Amino acid sequence: MSTTSRREREKQKRRNDIIKAAEKVFFAKGYDRVTMDEIAREAEVNKALLYYYFKNKEALFFAVNLYGVKILHNMYIKCSNLNIGGYDKVKSMIQALYDFSKDHPDYFRIYCYTGTERFQMSDNEDAQEIVDLRTGMWRIMVEAIIAGIQDGTIRTDLDPVEISIYLNTLAINALNLEFTSQMVLEARKITQDKFWQDMSCFLEPALRPKIKK
Repeated sequence: MSTTSRREREKQKRRNDIIKAAEKVFFAKGYDRVTMDEIAREAEVNKALLYYYFKNKEALFFAVNLYGVKILHNMYIKCSNLNIGGYDKVKSMIQALYDFSKDHPDYFRIYCYTGTERFQMSDNEDAQEIVDLRTGMWRIMVEAIIAGIQDGTIRTDLDPVEISIYLNTLAINALNLEFTSQMVLEARKITQDKFWQDMSCFLEPALRPKIKK
C-alpha cells in the first residue's frame, strides 16, 4: 500500500471516528444543546483537528444524519425490488418508515429535524447527498404508485406525485404526534402501534380501486 493510500485511509477513519463521537452526543442531547467542545472531547481530538474535518456543528449534524438516511434509502430499495403489486410496494415502504422509526429512533429523530426549514438551504456536501437520497426515496414511491395504477391495485384517478407527498406527510406526522394528540390517544388507550395500524386501515380504501357492484 502506498503512503498516500495509507494516509487517505487514516484520514477517512479519523473522520468516521469523529462522526460516531458526534452521533453519540447528538443522540443524547439533541442539536441545540451540543457544542463543538463537547464533540471534540468525546472524539478525543483537539478543536483545531475537529474544524479541519468539519467547518461547523451543522456540517457534523448532516454527516450523522447521512448515516441514517442511507439506512432508510436501502430499506426503500428493498421494498421496490419485492415481487408484489404496486399497492403492496407502497404499503411496504410506509411500513419501512415505521420500522426505521422503531429500529433506529435516534436516526429517525434527526431525519425529521433536518427536514425542517432550518436545515433545508445548505451547500454542504453531505446535505446535498441527503437531498439526493430523499429525492430518490420519493421517486421510488412515485414509481410504485404508478405501477399500482397500471396493475390495477391503485385507483387510476390519483396523481402519483401528489399522493406520494400526501402519504409521506401523513406517515411522518403520524410518527411525530404533538403532545396534546398523544395525551388524547393515551386517554382512549390507543397505543402508537394501534394508531399506526388504524392509519393503514384508513389508507387502503383511499388508494384501492372501488369494487363495482
